[in-house]
Amino acid sequence: MPKNKHNIHDKFVREAFSDPKRAAASFRTILPKVLVDQLQLDQLAVLKESYIDIELNEFFSDLVFEVPILKDAAVKVDVVLLFEHKSVPDKHVLIQVGYYMFAHYFKAIKNKENLKPIIPIIYYQGKRKWNAPQLSSLFKSYHVEIKTYLPEIKHVFVALHSLSDEVLLAMRNDLMAAAMVTQKWKNKPDVLLEEFVKVFSIFAEEIDDRNFFNTIVVYMLRTTELKPDSVEKLIESIPPNVKENIMTTYNQIIQKGKIEGEQLGIQKGKIEVVLNANQQGLPLDMIANITELDVKEVKNILEEHRK
Repeated sequence: MPKNKHNIHDKFVREAFSDPKRAAASFRTILPKVLVDQLQLDQLAVLKESYIDIELNEFFSDLVFEVPILKDAAVKVDVVLLFEHKSVPDKHVLIQVGYYMFAHYFKAIKNKENLKPIIPIIYYQGKRKWNAPQLSSLFKSYHVEIKTYLPEIKHVFVALHSLSDEVLLAMRNDLMAAAMVTQKWKNKPDVLLEEFVKVFSIFAEEIDDRNFFNTIVVYMLRTTELKPDSVEKLIESIPPNVKENIMTTYNQIIQKGKIEGEQLGIQKGKIEVVLNANQQGLPLDMIANITELDVKEVKNILEEHRK
């Protein structure tokens, strides 16, 4: 499925992992321990560059992280998070990953840049079960002696639904734990209702990043089929230390945004939603998330209606 520039799931993954502390906490959970032991994840840096070219754009979005190795901080590796936006598992994914890696190496050689190892992470967030892909599965009819000449494409495969909630909630970063659990159950609102209290009960009295906390709530409301009365009833059971934050965000979106009783992904009345949300003081990136508009489009609407 071609990538939609307004894909809310891709945008949510990108925002969740774009914070170095959240990314480092998640990698400590999802990467193999033998690999974690070789990396200085507390020194992780998020790079602005993307390795994706036009040929791979329809298969992946990516985030690139630079991480020093433990024995020599001057030596670094690139950890690349590839979050696929296909609706079903793709048996050719490792061919795409191989192309991705070698295209980048070729570019580095051409530009006379130092080569760094790339550790690719395939982050799968789809509904259907998908086991870690193997390149050899594409060549089943060939004898093992022939298949020894196939390239080995090492990768870390993360199927979000295979990670237990207990493992996720034990993560060192509460916001990242909440984000991943919320995304894990986005397609099963009944389960999400049960998990919601667990997710938000892990927060301390103070929330470090209020904007991202609000983003999690917005994402939950927009990607599930929860009715407003169900959400409000559920919020009543949330611990007091986060209830006010959730209610404020919910009321701003549902009442002030005049989307009462409807899913937040609706296409009508976006201009009215932008104006109301801006009046309530919501940041531009959150208004963009709510309306599925680009931040630039939100700015244009605001400028146009100030005239």
